[in-house]
Amino acid sequence: MDKNTAEISNKRTMELVGVDDWARPVYKCIETNHLYKDITLGSDNPSLYCCGNVFEGEPGFPIDSDLEIRFNQTVERPSPENRFNYMLLDRLRTDCDYYLGNGNRNPKNLWANDEKEQIAKMKELYNGFTEEDKPEWLTYEQIEQYEKSMVNND
Repeated sequence: MDKNTAEISNKRTMELVGVDDWARPVYKCIETNHLYKDITLGSDNPSLYCCGNVFEGEPGFPIDSDLEIRFNQTVERPSPENRFNYMLLDRLRTDCDYYLGNGNRNPKNLWANDEKEQIAKMKELYNGFTEEDKPEWLTYEQIEQYEKSMVNND
């Protein structure tokens, strides 16, 4: 193996392909097509771990420290407050789905223990996001539909 081949084999270019369910950025190595996870959750100093080449796989062992890593993209992380509010809003949404389904319309199955309070909190959280930060998985119209189904019993 000549000197140029050795230099090339020690360089890796990582491209961001997404963020897993545990908020870990997932990178794909351009040279090898292998997936790696950043266990620092998108910090300025990433620490990449192999994940069995499975997007939702668990981080296993660290990437070889002798490799020179270059990143094509950086990770834009939601603020900690937005992250919590996204999770709470999703919790409230899933509570509503359960309430309307197998929960037999029992308010004890709701986070707020009351239909009106549940919907009010969902509206408060949703309206607390800027337009560009509003979740793609829930619209204000859907919240109004939950309200109609739960509060007005239609």
